[in-house]
Amino acid sequence: MAIKFDDWQDVKVAFEVARLGTLTAAAEALSVHHSTVLRRINNLEKNLNVRLFHRHARGYKVTESGAKLFETAQAIDNSLEGLHNAIAAADSELRGSLLLTTVSGFMDMLSNVCEQFQTLHPQVQLEVILEQKRLRLDHGQAHIAIRVGPKPDEGDYIAQHLAKLSAGLYAHKRYIAKHGMPKTLDDLKQHNFISGIAGFNARVPYFSWVDEFIPQSQIKLRVSETSEAARAVIKGLGIGGLHQSAIENNPDVVPILHDKLHWEFDSWLVTHHLVHRTAKVQAFAALLKTYFSNMPHVK
Repeated sequence: MAIKFDDWQDVKVAFEVARLGTLTAAAEALSVHHSTVLRRINNLEKNLNVRLFHRHARGYKVTESGAKLFETAQAIDNSLEGLHNAIAAADSELRGSLLLTTVSGFMDMLSNVCEQFQTLHPQVQLEVILEQKRLRLDHGQAHIAIRVGPKPDEGDYIAQHLAKLSAGLYAHKRYIAKHGMPKTLDDLKQHNFISGIAGFNARVPYFSWVDEFIPQSQIKLRVSETSEAARAVIKGLGIGGLHQSAIENNPDVVPILHDKLHWEFDSWLVTHHLVHRTAKVQAFAALLKTYFSNMPHVK
């Protein structure tokens, strides 16, 4: 008949008594009361139906049966210590894969950071997952998430503020040459707009504004990705929302009524507490924070 342990903690406590020789010493090592140590020893002996210790005035001495049990316990303890050291070494090494998730609109901003990271740490395989839905860091779906909006409040997540970003409505000069530059909000009634698809717009403030204030007949294109909306604006298909950073390399894209229509939102570096201090996460996070701190037009 196989032996069943009700609580492996009983074995750990008894092993400490065998190693140190007294209840008091074991209790101090385990930071528990000596009565707890005694209770666990009695419980283990009852479950095994064998005496593990000879009780003496000066302490506890293991029996022959106890010696066999604690020899195995010592091997388990050594294996666990080796496993702990291996895990710690893996956490300190810059190798393996690093999973990053964000929305597609951020990829243009992150591409420089990704390139720099791969140059510095070629032994780490960087995987970027562009996904509108938020992946579960606690399920291992990603190591790092870049999020925008309110501070993430999941209990096991660590959220670090990156920057306050700004966005506004923009159009390409080709579009303006054809349709004219709107000077007032009322002038927008004569223009074509680009927005997001239903069910997605609430997360993007400029998409949400277009849906609320612009008639459906003026929304000529809807897309599921902010990056595709940006491309459509740059191609001259209409007026649409862009991050301010998206126009830095597009001098032919001009702001539309920026004094009246602009939005600010916070960006966050989010990690799960179990992987937050691993070397590869810390290395990427350091590059990312440096990049955002040096970006123009951020707070």
